[in-house]
Amino acid sequence: MSRRLFLFIAVLLVGCQAINPPPTSLTLPIRLIAFWETASGTLQSADEAQPFQFAAQAGDGIRVQVTGSNPVNITLQSPDGTTLVQGVDKVEAALPTSGAYTVLLTVGAATQYDIELGYTDRLNPADFTATPTPTRVVTPTPTPPYYARLGTLIGEVAGGQNRRGEFVRPEDRHVYTLNGRSGDYITVEVAQVTGTVDPVVHFYGPDGSELAADDDSGGGSSARLRNVRLAQDGLYSFQVWGHGFSGEYHIDLAVSLSPIPITTQAARLPTATATPQEPLIPTIQAAVSGQPLEDHVPLLGSLERAGDFDRYSFKVVQGQLITVGVRADANSALQPRLELYDPEGSLIYTATVANSNAEGDVLIPSLLAAQNGDYVVFISGERNTSGAYIVSYGVGFSHEDVRRGITVSDQVYTNEILRRGQSELWSLDLAQDDIISAAASPLSVILDPYLELIAPDGTIISTDDNSGGGRDAFIASARAPISGRYRLRLSAARAAADGQYTLVWRIINRAPTATPAPGTVLLMSYQDIMPENVYQFYPFYGEAGARVSIRVRAESGSTLDPVAVLLAPDGSEIAAGDDGANDLNPNFTASLPASGTYQVRVNGYLSRGAFTVTVEQVFG
Repeated sequence: MSRRLFLFIAVLLVGCQAINPPPTSLTLPIRLIAFWETASGTLQSADEAQPFQFAAQAGDGIRVQVTGSNPVNITLQSPDGTTLVQGVDKVEAALPTSGAYTVLLTVGAATQYDIELGYTDRLNPADFTATPTPTRVVTPTPTPPYYARLGTLIGEVAGGQNRRGEFVRPEDRHVYTLNGRSGDYITVEVAQVTGTVDPVVHFYGPDGSELAADDDSGGGSSARLRNVRLAQDGLYSFQVWGHGFSGEYHIDLAVSLSPIPITTQAARLPTATATPQEPLIPTIQAAVSGQPLEDHVPLLGSLERAGDFDRYSFKVVQGQLITVGVRADANSALQPRLELYDPEGSLIYTATVANSNAEGDVLIPSLLAAQNGDYVVFISGERNTSGAYIVSYGVGFSHEDVRRGITVSDQVYTNEILRRGQSELWSLDLAQDDIISAAASPLSVILDPYLELIAPDGTIISTDDNSGGGRDAFIASARAPISGRYRLRLSAARAAADGQYTLVWRIINRAPTATPAPGTVLLMSYQDIMPENVYQFYPFYGEAGARVSIRVRAESGSTLDPVAVLLAPDGSEIAAGDDGANDLNPNFTASLPASGTYQVRVNGYLSRGAFTVTVEQVFG
């Protein structure tokens, strides 16, 4: 029986009870032991602890005896984890309650041992020979099948059948059986139907060994086992668990004589056209007096009564040019007044409709910041006016963008800056390492275009004012550092004018097409929580010659520093991983030498926490 199966049985017996090993011990996987049974094992050092578990009734007198090449320390723990008795090589006790008890073995030096569990108040049936009588036939009580310990037996499932079930309690686990034939391939998918259930599936062979397990490789809240080849005829079983959540689930079981064809998932390459079309007229959010302003993000505010004022702040770096603008909303009677204060609280600029010359807007154009810190604007109404308004600030020669939509290379676009302090924003999709040029020319005698290329994360890649000759702006060469949607912002230098213009951009050098990444198929994905000083095992089925990629990722907020090892069907180590190139998460590949059940062994390096382990088969 596999160590993973022992773990599941133990969890069912003790209700997820934690074992309490000595603080310096590395707890090995739990093993089950029955009365009058002898088990053997090896403890490599004093840092290891081997737990055994057994079920017993209140009042039972029990004996645990160990023989080994060196003395073995024995600790007997009750179902609630408290220590009942400790000793060396032998302990006896009368059990106070019914339940699952734990025997913990530790050593001072490497030791091979044999452990035997028995009763003190009754004889070993193997030592008793009954006097045969011609009239009596003794029928022994049949041994329950191994899967009886995995959960509630629901029934048998055949290939091509669909079943539905429901988890009502967090501890519910359902077991299904399957009469399998050697050489058949099994594919099982368990998916959520209702509720919050997150299905997990474990598949077992006729001898109780775990062949494969999965949590999330079916996508979303679905578990899927793909093309697990059966090695022998017999009764197989699979356990379905809801991860502690309730709800209905659906099972699809397929049995085939050959592997079911699967479609590989190619890794996505950077693309310049992946970003969807953007709205040309974005929704303006309502303002709350006192909130900070963001660069080129307008807010809709309102002065409800004459004499009211609103206050907003924004952070500025010394030497930046800033432009601030306020305009009355449509149908508003407000005549705005704008006052700007520096971080020391000094009034440094007052703007009104009369002194702004900005088509009715109130404008502070391209002001050079003399110091770092929070600048504050106050908005009030002149001549006892009130009403709605739109306020914004920007770094540079504009405070508000007018979106003009997506553009393509080598096409000339003509449009107009309608208000001083506004800018025109054009979008273009570029691939990483594309190199472009861009040019803007005025069609108005007073407009001096200023051009900026902005990356998807808002970083300004390149700017220009008059490199094209006269008042033409020309960015001669700019490289795209990442793939995504870029923007060309065109404004009037010093926010000094409005007017018509033309804009054109072109590709100077197209980035080379990246080599297609190999296709992959997800074989296993499992979310779990790692305690300290514990090994946990995650099985999957693999075919000889397959190349697999194994990743273990600590979840956000987890302190786990994971370590992973790939184990062959015979238990030998094939490959291992510890820290990745940029983080502490293992990420490595290996080729499988034979067909069978492999295991990913995971532990935390002096740490614990939530994580996800995934195994993908790599093609190409």
